[in-house]
Amino acid sequence: MSADSLEVCVSRSSESDFGSEFDSELDAFLDTCPESFAQQTPSWRDVITRVARDEAIFLTCRRAGRLVGLLPTYRFVGPRGSILTSVPLPGPLGGIATREDEDRAQIFSALLERCFELARSLACDLVTVITNPFRPDAELYAQIKTPDFILDNALQALNLTEDVAEDGALLNASSSLLRNVRRARASGLVVDETQSLANVEEWYAIHEKRHRQLGATPLPRELFHAALEHAVPSGRARFFFIRQGPGGEMAAGGLYLCHGSVVDAFMPSMDDRHASQRPNHLLAAHSIAWARSAGYRFYNWQGSPPEGGVERFKRSWGSRRFEYCFLTWITGDPAAFLDATVNQLIEEYRWHYVLPFDRLGGAGGAPTDHSLRSDTWKLREQAE
Repeated sequence: MSADSLEVCVSRSSESDFGSEFDSELDAFLDTCPESFAQQTPSWRDVITRVARDEAIFLTCRRAGRLVGLLPTYRFVGPRGSILTSVPLPGPLGGIATREDEDRAQIFSALLERCFELARSLACDLVTVITNPFRPDAELYAQIKTPDFILDNALQALNLTEDVAEDGALLNASSSLLRNVRRARASGLVVDETQSLANVEEWYAIHEKRHRQLGATPLPRELFHAALEHAVPSGRARFFFIRQGPGGEMAAGGLYLCHGSVVDAFMPSMDDRHASQRPNHLLAAHSIAWARSAGYRFYNWQGSPPEGGVERFKRSWGSRRFEYCFLTWITGDPAAFLDATVNQLIEEYRWHYVLPFDRLGGAGGAPTDHSLRSDTWKLREQAE
């Protein structure tokens, strides 16, 4: 089996290359790829292109016409130049997807080399691909071309087949966590799984309020509307809501992305007026039990500051640490990006990963030095 037998095709949203037949083929392919993500699917592409100003560009690798590899990318044009990233918006996961029985090295090489060619032809100065925390592949990328920038990252996740019983019981959670779950279940709170715009709107008010309290920027309302329209019907997303009894006031809720073996706790938010009843504990316990019963393997809590209450909360459920990287290659002139401050890059490329924050403003360092997650979070918090 030679690399010469591989053909890489490029499909672009700006040229109306996506259609129902193509999307169905991608969905069927991704269903056979272990540890692929909802963020790589056509449904999430439709969310991104509705919310952001990105051009979706999907690279597909075929052998004798048969789809064997996929690299979704998104082109964003900002004031300092254009970038090509494998997934924008919060919760980015997913680079190259392949089946388990394929020669991954050849497929990775064909897709990544074509991606670099594409980036140069589109005057993109930087290309970023996110490695897979559940199916490590960073070395495959590095063997093709050494990245110019590497941001080490990590997430907390439950291995649902080992950390959660079939009935949803938590096998490795802390005793205090289990007490809080029991407290939430005894408080009169109930779960509402109605996937409706009215519920999303009621919950979004909670999300917006909570983020303002924390001094953070709420995610765009349109993102959740788009998820309800595109990702929920395709089974790639689901909302869960917590109420003060049937028909009662909403106390918490969240959006969860679902695909293959992974459920992402994409964005949970709680009304702090109901904190004493522990609605976040009921929300998490219910979504974990749902994921376990539906046959998913990983419950991904998504990213958070490496230390602090949020990280401790995730660990208390018996979660495990999974490492992955943001790999960035220079394909043009990165000077305007490197000269930026953290605040400028956040504002000008909002919801997009561009470069490790510790490399900005003439910070120095060899191009292949690893940037640490802890340093990035610290600089981000200082900027906000």
